[in-house]
Amino acid sequence: MAEPDFEAQLSRLFAEAPPFPDAALFNAEVASKLDRGWAMRRVFIGLAGTAAGLFAAFQILSSRFSDELSQLSRNSGHNLQTEIDAGVAKFNGLLTGAPASGEAMWLAAGLAVLALAFAVTRAVEDL
Repeated sequence: MAEPDFEAQLSRLFAEAPPFPDAALFNAEVASKLDRGWAMRRVFIGLAGTAAGLFAAFQILSSRFSDELSQLSRNSGHNLQTEIDAGVAKFNGLLTGAPASGEAMWLAAGLAVLALAFAVTRAVEDL
């Protein structure tokens, strides 16, 4: 059985790591690398979000949505409520009719939620 005094001394030695002479320099180097890494991550996340947003916008506009919207605007003989109902029906048909369009909308919604989460975490960091 070990001595309680020796056990206490041993526990104290392992609990407190001895400081190195270049600890301040090491801390400064690590902090500068972390700051640089966050800046690069923000740039890459921003570029990826911009590219994804442009891709999603191109996909939505190149789909049937633009044709349906132009056809809706050509039918100006109806009253406003009929046009709104027809537009909603066509938009719902666009989402449910073509599987790629529904997936694109879900992808766009997911990316919007992800961008909102990044914005909230950034705002919390700044506070």
